[in-house]
Amino acid sequence: MIQPNPMMCGACCTPLNYVSDAFGARYAHPAWVGKTWDHAAVPVPRDESRQRGVCDFCASDHPVTAFYTRKAIVQDEGGKTHVFSEPWASCERCAVHIRNRSPHLLLDRAVAVLPGRLNQPERQARRAALKPLYMKFFQAEPDEVAL
Repeated sequence: MIQPNPMMCGACCTPLNYVSDAFGARYAHPAWVGKTWDHAAVPVPRDESRQRGVCDFCASDHPVTAFYTRKAIVQDEGGKTHVFSEPWASCERCAVHIRNRSPHLLLDRAVAVLPGRLNQPERQARRAALKPLYMKFFQAEPDEVAL
């Protein structure tokens, strides 16, 4: 599969995800728990000087490092194919777990701090939804690079 060009939303400067499904391929806002986007994604090429810094793992606003993977990460979800572009931005707290190759601690952190109020069954469901993606991330051999 060809890696799509990294894009951001021209309206809010948030990095966009590439999604492919029965309706075709498109760029979409991240599916953050508790976050409803008030506009449709406006894909424009990433401009690092304008792009909003967001940790790709926990959605905090202050990424300090990034990780490239040796392999493209593709996830099929309910008839949709998501291709996650690189680099994966990370805040310092998530980066510690990535450097230590601790996917379960990374999952614990992400579920604990992702936007939105979740009860215990919802947290468990969110963790179960994120686990395959995070495991693919670690299997793709991430290497740290400067932002």
